[in-house]
Amino acid sequence: MVLKTANEFTGGADSELYAALAAGACVITANNRLAHHLHLGYARHLRATGRRVWETPDILPWSAFVQRSAEAARAHAGGRSPLTAAQEQWLWSELVTEYDPGFLCQDRAFAAQAAEAWQLLADYALPLPEAGGDRESEIFVALARAFMRRLAALGRDDAAHDPTRVAEAIGAGRIAISAQVLWAGFERLTPAQEAVKRACAARGAHVSVLPLPNRGGEGDARIFATATEELTAALLWARERIAREGHGRYALVVADLAAERRRVVRLAHEILASHPGAETVPYEISLGTALGEAPVVAAALRVWQLAGGTLAAGEAAALIQSPFLHEAKAERSARARCAYEMLMGTSEVDVTALARALRGGAPSAHAGFARLAGIVRRWPRRASASAWAGLLMGALSAVGWPGAAAREDYQAIAAVHDVLESFATLEAVAGGMSYARALGFVQGALGDRVFQPRGGDAPLQILGPLEAIGLTFDGLWVMNLHDRAWPAVRPPHPLLPLAFQRAHRLPHAFVEDDIRFAGRVLEDLVGAAPETILSSARHDASGALRPSRALIARGAVDGQAPAFVSRFGQAFAARAALEDYPVRAAPLDDARTGPFAAGLLAAQAACPFRAMAQYRLRADALDAPGYGLTPAVRGAVAHKVMEIWFGEFPEPRAWLALDTDARARRIAETVAAAQATAADDYARFPAAFVVLEARRMERLLAQFLEREEARPAFRVVEREKEVALRCGPLAMRGRIDRVDVVDGRTVLIDYKTGRMPAVDWMTDRPEYPQLLFYAVAEGPQVAGIAYAGLSARDGGYKAWTRDDALLPEATVVADWGQVTGAWPALLARLAGDFAAGGGAVDPLNGACEYCGREGFCRIDEGGGGGDDE
Repeated sequence: MVLKTANEFTGGADSELYAALAAGACVITANNRLAHHLHLGYARHLRATGRRVWETPDILPWSAFVQRSAEAARAHAGGRSPLTAAQEQWLWSELVTEYDPGFLCQDRAFAAQAAEAWQLLADYALPLPEAGGDRESEIFVALARAFMRRLAALGRDDAAHDPTRVAEAIGAGRIAISAQVLWAGFERLTPAQEAVKRACAARGAHVSVLPLPNRGGEGDARIFATATEELTAALLWARERIAREGHGRYALVVADLAAERRRVVRLAHEILASHPGAETVPYEISLGTALGEAPVVAAALRVWQLAGGTLAAGEAAALIQSPFLHEAKAERSARARCAYEMLMGTSEVDVTALARALRGGAPSAHAGFARLAGIVRRWPRRASASAWAGLLMGALSAVGWPGAAAREDYQAIAAVHDVLESFATLEAVAGGMSYARALGFVQGALGDRVFQPRGGDAPLQILGPLEAIGLTFDGLWVMNLHDRAWPAVRPPHPLLPLAFQRAHRLPHAFVEDDIRFAGRVLEDLVGAAPETILSSARHDASGALRPSRALIARGAVDGQAPAFVSRFGQAFAARAALEDYPVRAAPLDDARTGPFAAGLLAAQAACPFRAMAQYRLRADALDAPGYGLTPAVRGAVAHKVMEIWFGEFPEPRAWLALDTDARARRIAETVAAAQATAADDYARFPAAFVVLEARRMERLLAQFLEREEARPAFRVVEREKEVALRCGPLAMRGRIDRVDVVDGRTVLIDYKTGRMPAVDWMTDRPEYPQLLFYAVAEGPQVAGIAYAGLSARDGGYKAWTRDDALLPEATVVADWGQVTGAWPALLARLAGDFAAGGGAVDPLNGACEYCGREGFCRIDEGGGGGDDE
């Protein structure tokens, strides 16, 4: 019998395959998705013939086939049972931890890589590599030998070599096999799979590797300007065909789907699930997220973390307001008040304090956390894995988890139970453990496990390239075919010697193998549908992209930008007309003319509306939450460091007289003194963070001093000097960071701890004109003005000087007197426009980037459907 295809979507086109299944054939698929869809296709076929009841066909993914066959072999002839996946993970982690914790600083990651290498050797039927490789491969060999010794001591087998045992059992007749065994969706078979295939044939089974389908697609190649245009075009294409056909099946194949998943889901929901004609979500995406990211699982993790000690106030506030606790809806307001009070009053809480805080208005929550506190007090210091699994489940039950979980949450809840059951099996390989060790393993398992809710049969499948192999569709679009994602070239395995991998032609040992494999995969995808489109973009948010050679070879044409307006854009376009405001406010009266900070001049130059909003209306943007010190605190500390240092050492020769150790010591003392002025800001952070900040500032100061030593001889005569000046109708004040004297001439220096601004002080609206204000206030003796960079990325000077003997790499202004003579009038004009009520929304290029008042000035009011890149 010649079987043509493995098309699970096209009714009766696979009658030969379905006849083989009806006759009892076993179909082994490359992945779970293909097995699922072959089941669906077979069911459709039988329903179309009028059948209502039938025997489940024998269609299994490779992993399930191996597990079933290995269990049958052990049931027939006895033998050692294999370790579970959790037990193997624990064993590898234990071996790595025992080996050399000082060298292997990422124990968990290294253990996962060791397990991968062990699986790779098993798949390719290879022995351990000989000694003589690099340090990592030597460690792996030592770990693998220890792993085999531990297996022997436990009297257990590993799951990685089950295919070899299955092939032996089939050959020895210990496993019953079907008369016909079909392999579907495989681009290539590993040696372990080839061994099973040969064993089946030796037993007399008719074995066939089904050819991958070819429905005649040619691969229309397109290149779009941006990644957003490309994705939007693909999703609009899918929406149009789903609406037109009604019963067709389509696919969007995304190279590097793991990296693109969030962006794809966001726009897919906008285009496919939110438009007026969508009654259900018409797509499924193959790649799930970490189980620990599911909201119901995140609530369970917070309960366990709280049981183990303390929980940050923000995490505790999220927990008590979670819908996955008992009576969450009935006590919603009381729990919200408690959360607010907690956030305002403390940084972290324990379970007893949390129960006490809930006592007033949330009796159900109070009772739940009080029960949890009682359970925790009775917990043992060490217990077996099965005991901890029961206690972890008891902790959740105490607070009423999962509460009022929705139907879609129950698959995640079941997955949590499955993880705990797997964890309980560690009792066979692990002794007593602490709660911290138990929780760490469970947290890691929840984070490692990819959770994909079981879907149905949506008309659009969003897949990765390898997941689509063997499937066929009515239409298929392959996107992201640019040089960063395609061909998907991966590095060789880090724990196996490169020479060993190349000698045995292991995956990714040769770049050319990856390139050839990617070419075959792309050709297979092109043949998976009668209509196929291949695409790339020229730019994404990170920069320029180069379309892959596969697109260029197919004569790719420029893709037309899709005409799509988001729901937000539609709503914005349909809004009522907003009122207009005049661009000028009332002029300032004589009683309100200052003194103003010199920063007003910078705001007026950047955008008149910003100056009005900031200095007249006090419309300041809210501080954005973030980690670590704010830029303002870091800048203040850096300025204080400079003030202290140059107060003690006003000339380079003063610090050059110090030896290396003394100089390093004085730098450290200076930074410590500056940090002491911001003690309240540093008090929120652990001591290690404060030390790291000190080391960073010490390094910046040392680098700055090296640059200062290269200057012509100078002396610092003023630090943080207060100045005042009348600019037109306004009284202005400011503070000069530093005043230097170089050969009798004055140079003004302003420190910048962030981005160094552009230096062009001859325009009508110069960026950051404070230095011009300082220069006018100081008078004609000023011979240079400069910004000095105090950051690792942007050091050195940006300066204008009368001649080149004042600062290195300064811009020499030949007509210094004429240029500086124009600055008073420039400052007066900026101040006068502000005093007169000027408030036009007229920003300089880049001025909006850090303004934070865009919602006030409504500069983007005409937008709505723009590209987000």
